Amino acid sequence: MRFNQSIQPFYLLSVLLLVLAASCDDVIDEQPVSQTSDAQFWKNNGDAESGVAAIYDAMQETYRVKHYLWGEFRSDNFIASDRVTVDYEELVSNRLTQSNESTLRWNDLYQMIGRANLAIEKIPTIPNYTPGLLGQAHALRAYAYFDAVRVWGGVPLYTEAVTNLDQDLNRPATDGTTILNEIVIPDMLEAERLITGSGNEFRFTKAATYAFQADVYTHLKDYAKAKEALDKLIALDDYELVTDRESWSRLFLNDLNLGTFQEGPELIFSIRYDILEDGNRASGNYELFFAGIPSFFISPTLERKWIEKFPIDSVGWYAKYPDFDPQETDEFGNTLFGDWRYFESREEGRSIGEARSAKYTKLNFSPNDDATNIPVYRYAGVLLLKALAENRLGNPEVAIELINEVRTARQLPLVDGADYPDVESLEDLILDERQLELFSEGDRWWDLRATDKVMQALDTIANIPQDQLVFPIYEKHLIDNPNLQQNPGYVN
Repeated sequence: MRFNQSIQPFYLLSVLLLVLAASCDDVIDEQPVSQTSDAQFWKNNGDAESGVAAIYDAMQETYRVKHYLWGEFRSDNFIASDRVTVDYEELVSNRLTQSNESTLRWNDLYQMIGRANLAIEKIPTIPNYTPGLLGQAHALRAYAYFDAVRVWGGVPLYTEAVTNLDQDLNRPATDGTTILNEIVIPDMLEAERLITGSGNEFRFTKAATYAFQADVYTHLKDYAKAKEALDKLIALDDYELVTDRESWSRLFLNDLNLGTFQEGPELIFSIRYDILEDGNRASGNYELFFAGIPSFFISPTLERKWIEKFPIDSVGWYAKYPDFDPQETDEFGNTLFGDWRYFESREEGRSIGEARSAKYTKLNFSPNDDATNIPVYRYAGVLLLKALAENRLGNPEVAIELINEVRTARQLPLVDGADYPDVESLEDLILDERQLELFSEGDRWWDLRATDKVMQALDTIANIPQDQLVFPIYEKHLIDNPNLQQNPGYVN
């Protein structure tokens, strides 16, 4: 599906969905469309397809950098370079202010929500519509609101197509618990009921819906329901782990010099980008991770943890794993000691503390040519999330089996459950396994939040007050909407 095709009629219908722009000036010139135009568009299944494509189009713009700004850079994965912008430095230092436009402006997110609302309202009026299209609209709205709750806590709630700009611009925030219980969970369950298709990595399929449900339930600490969703996903038998370095690297690699891949049997759901459809700098991946003047370097703390866990020299390796011989070799045919995910994830030839993330790109090219997909859900992450749920449910043996399933695929020594005798120590191991496997994929901050481990992970980096674990609301949103209040942790 080429998401940007055939959405122009839909866009004309959805200009109102810019309602939560950071400035009223952003929408002042947009006039409500006529009911005649609205009625003329939602006539057949092709219109429904175009309407859903428009939601994905808004998702591309919403998440091109924010997927990582929200889920990656507040964690212990990265440090700031000496060329970092003020907005990005605030992220890695966890000293966010309400002026951080790059991170906090929510216009695109609400455009995505608005397009989903319109599709949810109009698709059921179409004779013989495809139920899966309506299911995807529900899933996409739920996904957007889930992130809104994780990022800001409470936000203004819109569940219908906006018709009155004067009234609807000034809604107060609805608390996050209400949004989760009354919108996110019902939407994601409705998506499960309606969606039957599988195999399309760039659409919400049955598998992607289960992975999303597990995310939500883990956030809510409802591990039994998280496990249930993950068991359903695994039972589909549509995905498998890759078992060698090259196949793993091809899950992510999008380098104009080395090849564009981003393919493999682990990819469940990705946000797709295309230069021809989305324009120059379609993705924000390169500008965040591998820019010529980088904003971020891989954290020395993370690098040393990775090397301590999997030593990169023969002496250290055999001291720790005397009975395990590495299977990979380097370009000269020598045994490669360490975790090859480490070598695939960091810039070669750089000192610790000065290496860019090289998971997606390993050589410089123009960021104008970047069209790197964002991997949102991946099978290895699913297995390790299930390990976390099983551990919390009192099934440590199952959790260890799942960890070792991933370790076997990555050609790494297996874990001995006897070394992790309690829930807490095993959970720390699982979080470490997820940190290394999912590095640079936008998961680490949410893992720490969901398990209440932010302070434990960042105690030597930042002392974050509990009420600053959510993000502040952007200052211009507060100016434009007098019914909004700043989150307590950011009130001067």
